[in-house]
Amino acid sequence: MFPFLYAPTYEYPLSGDVIQGISPSFSWEMEGIPEVEYEVCTTVASYGKQLGKITEALLFIAEQSNLAGPEIDALREIAAGVEAAKLRARDAARERLRKAEERVAKLEAVRGDT
Repeated sequence: MFPFLYAPTYEYPLSGDVIQGISPSFSWEMEGIPEVEYEVCTTVASYGKQLGKITEALLFIAEQSNLAGPEIDALREIAAGVEAAKLRARDAARERLRKAEERVAKLEAVRGDT
């Protein structure tokens, strides 16, 4: 018989499930109505989409009004960083697609399909 009835389980940082949902979770401490906030974020526009439209509008107004300053420059840098991230994500998706197409072609060659 095993002399120990309890065997401890050790979990180190990042050793378990590290998947995190990005859907907003709302608590009653927030301003507004949580049900409405959840509905807007899940069916109308995410926070990123909302902020993107606001950023585009502010930069458009700044350009039309010839406004300048460190805040406008910082907003332009943020917008450029977001665009660069979108391009990297697009390129990564295209690379995954290319590799998937290569795998399909190899499988078709093995089966004799064309």
